[in-house]
Amino acid sequence: MTESVRHRIPVFCPLCVSRCGCEAVVEDGRLLAIEPDPLHPTGEALCAKGRASPALVEAPDRLLFPVRRTRPKGDADPGWQRISWDEALDTTATALRQIAAESGPEAVAFGVTTSSGTALSDAQPWVDRLINAFGSPNNCNSMEICSWHRQFARAFTTGTNIGMPDYEQAGCILLWGHNPSTSLLAAATRVAKARERGAKLIVVDPRHVGFAVKADCWLQVRPGTDAAVALAIAGIMIDEGWFDIEFVRQWTNGPLLVRENDGALLRSNALAAAGSDGFVAWDEGRGTALCYDPASRSYDKPPVRLALSGSFVVAGRNGPIACRPAFDAYASRCHDMSPEIAARLSGVDADALRAAARLLWEHRPVAHYTWTGLEQQSNATQTDRAIAILHALTGSIDVPGGNVHFAQVPVNDVSGNELRDPTQWRKALGLTERPLGLGRSGWILSDDLYRSVLEEKPYRVRAFVGFGLNLLLSHADAGRGAEALRQLEFHVHSDLYLTPTASFADIVLPVASGWEREGLRVGFGLDQAACELVQFRPAVVAPRGEALPDIDIVFDLAVRLGLGEQFWHGDVEAALDHHLAPSGISIELLRANPRGVRVPLRTTHEKYRSGAFATPSGKIEIFSSVLRAGGEVPIPEFRVPFAQTEEFPLTLTTVKTPLYCHSQHRNLAKLRRVEPYPIAELSPLTAESCSIGEGDWLAIATPHGQARARARFNETLADGVVAARHGWWQGCLELGLPGYDALGSDGANINLTIGVDAADPISGAASHRCYPCRIHKLN
Repeated sequence: MTESVRHRIPVFCPLCVSRCGCEAVVEDGRLLAIEPDPLHPTGEALCAKGRASPALVEAPDRLLFPVRRTRPKGDADPGWQRISWDEALDTTATALRQIAAESGPEAVAFGVTTSSGTALSDAQPWVDRLINAFGSPNNCNSMEICSWHRQFARAFTTGTNIGMPDYEQAGCILLWGHNPSTSLLAAATRVAKARERGAKLIVVDPRHVGFAVKADCWLQVRPGTDAAVALAIAGIMIDEGWFDIEFVRQWTNGPLLVRENDGALLRSNALAAAGSDGFVAWDEGRGTALCYDPASRSYDKPPVRLALSGSFVVAGRNGPIACRPAFDAYASRCHDMSPEIAARLSGVDADALRAAARLLWEHRPVAHYTWTGLEQQSNATQTDRAIAILHALTGSIDVPGGNVHFAQVPVNDVSGNELRDPTQWRKALGLTERPLGLGRSGWILSDDLYRSVLEEKPYRVRAFVGFGLNLLLSHADAGRGAEALRQLEFHVHSDLYLTPTASFADIVLPVASGWEREGLRVGFGLDQAACELVQFRPAVVAPRGEALPDIDIVFDLAVRLGLGEQFWHGDVEAALDHHLAPSGISIELLRANPRGVRVPLRTTHEKYRSGAFATPSGKIEIFSSVLRAGGEVPIPEFRVPFAQTEEFPLTLTTVKTPLYCHSQHRNLAKLRRVEPYPIAELSPLTAESCSIGEGDWLAIATPHGQARARARFNETLADGVVAARHGWWQGCLELGLPGYDALGSDGANINLTIGVDAADPISGAASHRCYPCRIHKLN
């Protein structure tokens, strides 16, 4: 009898954006454990989901073989029939080519799950390449409810994304709508270390969870009112002189003059002594107007002291022009949101707002981060702008201890952006309605997709290719989504399980788990040392059944679609080597070094001093000329999320749990034992007013729909708020715990209750975190 040999394989966990460094313990071809690897830059801790990976690999309800539907989509029994991979991919390629030939590639939409909360990140750029090579401008990938505002809308203000908080050197850390203990564990360990060395911590969150418990200042914001808080804190800092005035003068467009009559930036060609088509500022030191040229990023004369406040009249070609600095207009907006007014709107005590302002100023540099708590609001874009400008007031932009853009390992972009036809990309669904939003990047909203399928507006999407996206559990308006999926002519879906979304498909493809396939990671973010590491994760166990890696499915399908030239004729390793070429690293070298290879890098701080900010003015834009040109408010403002009514007097917000990633993992007994049922948190007073006891099943009803959950009392939650968890559908066979109907009012799918009527006007983000509701006890 051969003695078993136990192996420890250095890897990184692919299950979420944290990519925690770990070791896979394998014996006789079975994954026994996943354990943290403290030698890895993201390996100091490992969450419950990662530790439950052996159960995920061996789950009895996994998809193991390709199947096709043999009955109409209206039938209760789809009549799944096992087919070969050749048949599955040939059928898919034939259908997609035919529809593209008849109606254009735009008639085929793609749905791609988030790489922040799934293992798709291994294949993400290659999926994007497939979409771009095929020619579809329609990629429904959840960006607007996951990261678009901090990564893309932030560019309206700073010209780039939020960057990475330099927790190691921060004097104060601001976590806004972000609980790293739940969503980014590798960052949580860094925040904890920063606290140990004395960094101050401010947390803005409706719930007293995670780092809110340990914060120097916890601002318990009412869901949907974050912009009011940001504006009020900024107003306090301006009133007290707690802001970096020289940074604001030199590196923001705050000094540029705004016309009083129409609220537009004053152009230099409107002056009596007309200059080039630039902007105008008032120099208090010279007592005159200066012209600013955005092309050269300079004034026509060296400024002595640019005005940030006051009213001025300058000589225009058609008479005098009354104006004031953009910073003055912003300051007025902040002053209108006094601490007392903000307190009434947000529930955050005025003194707490003042304390937060003092901490931000006295403990610079400030590192901050935001997450889905802000992304999923009806005022998400303006809220991000309010927070971005607040952070800029501290001068903590691209400085040690602030938010930094660390140097990255050089690689070739393989996402296929160069393959895009600009004419084709202007056909992106929703681009006409939201020209400043996702459509510019070829991303669409689920609502855009549903409208196209059901109403043929602006044209009809006939086919859908899903890569793990569980639309019906993760997006708003799930009922409408189900009807759209029923109406598709062709739908192919790849996933680990037969999700409610996959159940509408014509062909379902089984994917290998992250532990059954290889995965390349170039840089692990978070700090410079982590950015330097390149690692290639091996498959630690063989795939079950006939499951294939996502990347293999992508390359094989691409070849069958006639796109082999763009996919190295199906050679995955050659493609990966091309991706890595600028780094000087090869897949062969990475295989020989399983703990990864480091590429020495050096981050230059304050890069804007030599290259300016990538905005129209070359400066941080307190006044956004892009937003104003698009018909939006150029200075951030607070908007009431919804009108409270007697019928729906409570506020529904959705929250994450550290045990499950979105709609995954509830079938794993190790996790389900800890949280066996869908939960809705509410204060004891809210529960008492509705005659609900601890543990009672309750119905959550909104103007859009209904779902159920079990009541859990939370004494720290504000009265009038109901905090529910999304993603419930799976049963747990081992524990005999039920699944839930994703589309029934007696189910637990909270996204049946969320509509898109109160969406962000720029991004289209649905208001998952702030929606009117009522509750009652279920018998």
